Amino acid sequence: MKALIAMGERTARQVAALETCNATLHGTTVHFALVERPDIDLDPADPDHAHDVLVRVHAFSCNYREKGRLLQAARREAGGYLVLGSEFAGTVVKVGAAVDDLRPGDRVFGNGAVDVTDAHPGLTTQRASQQLQVLPRAKLLRFPAAMPFATAAAFSVGAQTAYALVRRLRPARGAQVAVTAASSNTALFAIAALVARGHDVHALTTSADSVPALRALGVRDCCVLAREQPAEPLLQAYLAAHGLAQFDAVIDPFMDIYLRKLVRHLRRGGTYITCGVYQQFSEDVPDAFMEQGLPLDEVFSLIIRKNLGLIGNNLGTTGDLEEALADYTAGRLPVPLDTVVGGGALAHFVERTYLARARGGKVVFTYSQEDA
Repeated sequence: MKALIAMGERTARQVAALETCNATLHGTTVHFALVERPDIDLDPADPDHAHDVLVRVHAFSCNYREKGRLLQAARREAGGYLVLGSEFAGTVVKVGAAVDDLRPGDRVFGNGAVDVTDAHPGLTTQRASQQLQVLPRAKLLRFPAAMPFATAAAFSVGAQTAYALVRRLRPARGAQVAVTAASSNTALFAIAALVARGHDVHALTTSADSVPALRALGVRDCCVLAREQPAEPLLQAYLAAHGLAQFDAVIDPFMDIYLRKLVRHLRRGGTYITCGVYQQFSEDVPDAFMEQGLPLDEVFSLIIRKNLGLIGNNLGTTGDLEEALADYTAGRLPVPLDTVVGGGALAHFVERTYLARARGGKVVFTYSQEDA
């Protein structure tokens, strides 16, 4: 079976690879390789795997938050490597004795549910590029044959997170909702979910090139925040131009960039929900744009004085993912795909996934052109 791995130079010199490339991330040279690993199997009669499923992966994608783990692998003095991938789409090969609702050939992807009743909360796997996987039945969900494998491999994490954000935000009818980092994968799903429910969406982005695609999704308008300019006058001008005093709610994938800029532009009693931070590496040097905004003590003071709701969100529930899948099936949820590549294009996959500043969705690697 094949797998995509990341490692440092010491291990790279020892690995027999089908395809290789390297990239410099945060000052570290990371070596990537597509390799062959020994196949794994599942014995349906094994009681230890009664609730497990053997899945063959046809397509996978990586997540921004994998950077920290792959950098650790590349810097490890003792060597070793990390199998990459946070999302996948595949078919069932075998099932354990207690699995009665899946059968060989069913198309499945990961279910990252964090329900309190779930025995396996969080991502289904963090080595999604490995072609054969033994996974808990509870962490898999079927997807329809009409959904291509490449699309399915870019769906579950972003859609599940975005639909949880919208559910927990509970925007009132006619709410004016700002979505930050609007060209990011999670934000694109959130925008589509909000638009499908009839809300006015204001897309905040630092990428002017993404404006046509964002408008095509149905946003009311886009506020482009230039990194080399102060954000405050641009936000004030945007609100005034659209006849708004403040936003009713904010969905923000990167609170360390936007919270300090937007809390003063959120109405009294409004809600701010976030699912992550941008600066996840200790050696990151914040740029001037990140540093803009109110001091944190003033941010906390405003949250209290304005009775604001501040919500942190991690992934979502099985219901969130099922709702997103229903919207996709009904044609209400477009799936943002930036690039789909296969064997022979590893360097392009790595560059678009980890280095490109402007992407229009996920970058997907497929093991067969038939799966694109």
